[in-house]
Amino acid sequence: MNVLMDADCLIKLTKAQLKEEVCAAFDVTVPARVIEEVMVAPDQHPECAVIQRNLERGLLAGLPDAKHHARGDEALLAVSGDSGEFAAIASDDKRFIRQLRLLGKPYLTPAVMVLWMVKHGRLQADAGLAALVRLAPMISDAEVALVRIRLQSMPEGGG
Repeated sequence: MNVLMDADCLIKLTKAQLKEEVCAAFDVTVPARVIEEVMVAPDQHPECAVIQRNLERGLLAGLPDAKHHARGDEALLAVSGDSGEFAAIASDDKRFIRQLRLLGKPYLTPAVMVLWMVKHGRLQADAGLAALVRLAPMISDAEVALVRIRLQSMPEGGG
């Protein structure tokens, strides 16, 4: 599944040590403006170096923006267009998610990405629960509770 990813989601997945697993399960594309947002202070944020290595190795696909955008969410909306090339936008930014809903754009949050990976056999259920625990300090309690319930009700192989 091809997804566009914003800075918030990328940073949270990196901090939770899930980015490589997510990038193995999804084809992740990050517009140039989002990369600029992530790399604001690489000396202060160790996840920046990890993200940079992933871009260099091709684990993440960088995408030059057609136009310069003031913010990453603007770049994501412009790149997503109506071509159907991307199945969803991955974000955990509440304001941006409200905008995506209003526009009728499909989206995934980091926790829902974990749930999708378990459902499609890319992670075992126990590994999905462990991933959710790592994400929990960075996402809403309500989302943690809902995804935990769903993960606990899945058979070990997913589905």
